[in-house]
Amino acid sequence: MSLSTALGAALSGLNVAQSGIDVTARNIANVGTPGYTRKVPSQVNALAGGEGIGVRREAAQRQIDEFLQQQLRVASAGAASLNVKSSMLGRVDALFGAPNSNASIAGSISALATALQELAGNPEQPAARQALLNQAGNFAAQLNTMSRTVQDLRLEAERNIAHAVEAANALLKTISEVNNQISQRQASNQSVGDLQDKRDMAIDELSRLMDVKVTNRDDGTVTIFTSGGQLLLDRTPVTLSFNEQTQLDATSSLANGGVGTITLNAGTTSVDLLAAGAIRSGAIAGYVEMRDTVLTQAQAQLDELAAQLALALSEETVPGTAAVDGAAEGFEIDTAALLPGNSMTLSYTVNGVPSTVTIIRVEDPATLPLTNAATANPNDTVVGINFNQPMADIVAALQAALPPEVVVSNPGGETIRFLDDGAGATSDINGLSALVTPASLADGSTGMALFVDGPSGKIFSNSLDNPPQKTGFASRIQVNPAVIADDTLLVAYDTNVPLGDATRAHDLIDRLTGQSRYFSPQSGIGGTASPFNGTIDSFARRLVSFQSSQAANAQRDAEAQQIVASSLQDRFDAQTGVNIDDEMSNLLLLQNAYSANARVITTVKQLFDVLMSIGR
Repeated sequence: MSLSTALGAALSGLNVAQSGIDVTARNIANVGTPGYTRKVPSQVNALAGGEGIGVRREAAQRQIDEFLQQQLRVASAGAASLNVKSSMLGRVDALFGAPNSNASIAGSISALATALQELAGNPEQPAARQALLNQAGNFAAQLNTMSRTVQDLRLEAERNIAHAVEAANALLKTISEVNNQISQRQASNQSVGDLQDKRDMAIDELSRLMDVKVTNRDDGTVTIFTSGGQLLLDRTPVTLSFNEQTQLDATSSLANGGVGTITLNAGTTSVDLLAAGAIRSGAIAGYVEMRDTVLTQAQAQLDELAAQLALALSEETVPGTAAVDGAAEGFEIDTAALLPGNSMTLSYTVNGVPSTVTIIRVEDPATLPLTNAATANPNDTVVGINFNQPMADIVAALQAALPPEVVVSNPGGETIRFLDDGAGATSDINGLSALVTPASLADGSTGMALFVDGPSGKIFSNSLDNPPQKTGFASRIQVNPAVIADDTLLVAYDTNVPLGDATRAHDLIDRLTGQSRYFSPQSGIGGTASPFNGTIDSFARRLVSFQSSQAANAQRDAEAQQIVASSLQDRFDAQTGVNIDDEMSNLLLLQNAYSANARVITTVKQLFDVLMSIGR
């Protein structure tokens, strides 16, 4: 090796050492900088004609565990989703009240029962009647307020989705721009580590909004997909749009377009990401779940409580009348008093097989056919009949829905008759009754429509016509204005009933706290095969306990997921973060290398000086 070659090698070593010191200095300067990862200087043996002539520095590199990074992003998305759910469920729990609290909805039902008991003890006292009306009004107002709050929370989730989609678009644009810069610099063998850090910070932020998968390309760029497989970024980003709604109510849903959806737009391609199930985690998924599932269920619980309370206090069971036609026997019932949503229950036996059918009155044929979920009773078969047509057509529709051994007819007026086929053991009509909600407050029925649908005093009959009357009923429930105008109706269930009669008050207490009824599984309480069966006050207590349990479980899940995410973050930081002790040790090595290369240069200079002095 000539002195010139040695000098060149030493100079290259000096340059590499300088570059290493520069990288180490930047590492030390960025201790604690969010998103910064430790850069490692890279060098290779420089060759010329197959022989080493020194060392060549290359672009500083990051040392990233990509599998661990993806795990961290998945965990971060899960944590973001659960944090959203925990936060909002905590507010819903506070809305429903604490178990055994007088301020909860269960406490309000208990207060209503207490007011009824006081009325039963002093039915002739105006103060007792007004106290009951005040408590009923307070409870209705509480349900109204809770319903509005639930819809406000849904609207808040709607706005947060809009903001998150806007942020996701901005992040995708940033990632695309940095992608291009990385591709250009990598092509010219320039360092891209800091740009990769910037891109990773944007991807990490995007992963907290929605679950994403990242694929690295050979040119240094990345491709991003949702976990559902929808492409978000290749060479250029897609555009996400969200048709934000400014008003929501209990009828607003994704199915009817009442709430916004996220659409992916790429050229002429348009994909509904929510309908496709492409977003499964992250803050966006958390807000969508709250808006469309959790808060919708909370509204359904309030509506179910309001509906069953109104029905429990007002419904009357009207038994069918025995009917005979030749050898055929059965029952008949007058349907004139049936309102939409009211029902008849028919039980019969055909060829030894007993059956129970619930026949529900509807007036909008578009709602037909009804499913068995139209009632909470797991032991019946539901048949919806359009009563907004001639009686002959009603009878024909009933006959078509029932076996031929059950003969349906109209003996006159609005009476419907159900008879066996008169063939002895072939069929039997075992019973017939109707559940009606009388509009009159003094028709001899001890029940009463204390609560109605809206300030106009519309009777709540649980109509299934579109939209179903129960949907959003908690936001509309009111004390019957006729009772407010004449509080003696709380006692006088018929003409000539004295004000000292406590019959109606005792019956209302029993309906509220003593009689069990089925509650819809759509409320989240009970299942289809085993729906919740209990009193109104027991259902109210169950709702409070349910929300308390939901909030506690969500908080535990969020805390557990945060521990997982924090643990992965610590592992990632330990691998990629800057350690001062390591950097200082590396700095000493670089310092020694720099000094050694400088000493080589000095020695070569001295040798050149010796050569130049020869022959003087």
